[in-house]
Amino acid sequence: MQNPIRDLVAATALGLLSLAAISPAIAQSDTYPSKPITWILPYAPGAPADITMRKIAEAMSGPLGATIVVQNRVGGGGTIGAGAVAKSKPDGYTILATVSDPLVSQAALQKNLPYDPAKDFAFITKLTNSRGAMIALSSLPANNAAELVELAKKTPGGLPYGTFGVGSFAHIAVEALARKSGAKFNAIHYRGTPQALQELLSGQIAISFGAGAATQLINDGKVKMIAQLGSTRGLLKDVPTYAEAGFDELVFTTPIWQGLLAPAGTPRDIIDKTSKAAQVALQRKDVSDFLANLSFEPVGSSPEDFYREWKAEYDAIPALIRSLGIEAN
Repeated sequence: MQNPIRDLVAATALGLLSLAAISPAIAQSDTYPSKPITWILPYAPGAPADITMRKIAEAMSGPLGATIVVQNRVGGGGTIGAGAVAKSKPDGYTILATVSDPLVSQAALQKNLPYDPAKDFAFITKLTNSRGAMIALSSLPANNAAELVELAKKTPGGLPYGTFGVGSFAHIAVEALARKSGAKFNAIHYRGTPQALQELLSGQIAISFGAGAATQLINDGKVKMIAQLGSTRGLLKDVPTYAEAGFDELVFTTPIWQGLLAPAGTPRDIIDKTSKAAQVALQRKDVSDFLANLSFEPVGSSPEDFYREWKAEYDAIPALIRSLGIEAN
C-alpha cells in the first residue's frame, strides 16, 4: 500500500540531492569569471599568430571582466599545449587559443594523439581567418598559381619552397598543388617565418608563406604575394586565389584560422560568455586595424559555426595528408 507522505518525503529528498549536485556548476557559471583565465597557445612566441592572440586576449579582458594570462606551450606540432587543455578542469579558466594544426593535420601525422579532437574539446569561437598568402621575391617570374606551376615545370629539379614543418599548411598546400599540376616542388622545413624569410631573401628558396610577417618587405617592394587561400580574395584584393587558377579543392579554399576551445564539459553559458566577449573585442576598430595590418580578418563565429567549419576540415585534410604520403619525422 502506498504511503503518500513517505513518497513525498522521498521525492523531496531526491530533489534536494539533485539540486545539490548541480548547484556548484550553476554557481560557478553565474559568477564566472572570478579569477584570471589562462590561454594556452601551442606555438612559439613572436610569430604573427602569437602577436594577434595576445592583442585579442587584451581586448577581451574588459568584456569578460577578468585578466587573461597567455602562456606559450610549444611542442609536438601543437599537441602538447592542446593535450594540456583537453585534460584540464572544464571550468572556463583554461582555454586553448590555437591555429588548426593540433586539431586537424596532427590527426594524420601522429598515431597516438593525447586527445580526441572531436570529443575532448568544446568549440567556442573562430577568432580570425588568414589567407596564407604565398610570397616570393619580386623578381620571380610568376604572379599567380598557374604561372608558378609553369615555372616549376621548367625548373630543373623543381622549385624549393619553405614550410613551417612537416604537415604545416604550407607543406600540405604546395604538395597538393604539385600532385594536381604535375609540377615538382622541393620542401625545406623551417622552425618559423623569420628563418624562412631570411632564406627567401638570400635566394635559397623560391617561395614561402606569411604575408603578415613580410608586410614591410612587401611595402618596400622586395617581396610580392603570388596566391592566397580562400574562395574569395578577402582583404588582399590584389592577390589572386588558387581557385582562380583552377585549384579549387578544400585545401586551397579554406583560410587558416585561429580559434578558442575549452575542455569538453565546460558549461554552455561559460562558452557563450567567452564567445560574446570575443565578438565585442573583434568589433573594436583598434583591434580590427591591428589584425588587418598583419593580414588577419576578424571573424567571431558562433560555437556551432566554428564546429561545423572545423568538422569539414577534419573530415578532409587528414585523409589528404595520408594520400600525399606526408609523414612526421
